Amino acid sequence: MRDALANLFRAEPGFEVVGEAGEGAEAVEKSVALEPDVVLMDIRMPGMDGIEATGQIVQRCPDTKVLALTTFSTLEYVVPALRAGASGYLVKDARHDEIVSAVSLVREDELALSPSVASSLANNVLGDVPVPSVRRGKRWDALGQSSGRWSTGPRPGAPQLAPRELETLEWIARGLNNSEIAERMSVSHGSVKSYVSRLCEKLAVRDRVQVLISGIEWGLVEPALHDDDAPGRH
Repeated sequence: MRDALANLFRAEPGFEVVGEAGEGAEAVEKSVALEPDVVLMDIRMPGMDGIEATGQIVQRCPDTKVLALTTFSTLEYVVPALRAGASGYLVKDARHDEIVSAVSLVREDELALSPSVASSLANNVLGDVPVPSVRRGKRWDALGQSSGRWSTGPRPGAPQLAPRELETLEWIARGLNNSEIAERMSVSHGSVKSYVSRLCEKLAVRDRVQVLISGIEWGLVEPALHDDDAPGRH
């Protein structure tokens, strides 16, 4: 699989394969030494696993993005990988063009998720995050079962977001990239990047993936991953 991925990117214009690793500790060492733009990371490997390796890489190499590419799409793997700092999560049945596109997306601070992963996150509201979420007017628990109670809204102490920042967060929760958000909000691409940067600052996180997770934890947003309704109309 690693050979196939390396050959894929060697043949792709605009990309350079600067290194390969067979397990987590080696991936960390090579990332520190080579400072790649993006690391394609498996989750289950001998020795140090991909989740721990991801955490070390994003801590020690702040300019390097990590894209998880693995067989497992269940939340028990997805959520820890995203919490560790991965900027995206693909399953290995992704098409070649999807993998190439995802690498480009995370390099530009965009979110890249396989459809099955995005659906799992939306349906389970990040699974292990014990905060209320609004879906069709009812509170849904971590298993996606309606409790029949209304959401209590943002948790006490939640960061105060400006209207444009909150709207940006809600579009992120629907899976839109910066260009799509700019079109919906009728602003420039640069303005959206500025809103995302301010969200990172206010939520004290590193990137847009962490913005989404933190926003859900604070009860500020629901991961719908569709735009049937405009932000603010649930």
